[in-house]
Amino acid sequence: MKETLLHVEGMSCPSCIRHIDSALRGIQGVEKVDVKLREGTVLVTHDPSSAPTTALIDALRDAGYSSRPRAA
Repeated sequence: MKETLLHVEGMSCPSCIRHIDSALRGIQGVEKVDVKLREGTVLVTHDPSSAPTTALIDALRDAGYSSRPRAA
């Protein structure tokens, strides 16, 4: 398992947290999602062989959010 910290743009309310959580948990290989609204980040614990970082970013884009990896 790998932890990936993503900076997410466009999060503004608790509904965004649920939307992002749902989008990422829908990816096979994602084990844990921790959304931090104030920091504008999401920490994802995932299996990089079945859920690479690009898949996480794509899922967030499809959900309406732009994101990019961020140093922990």
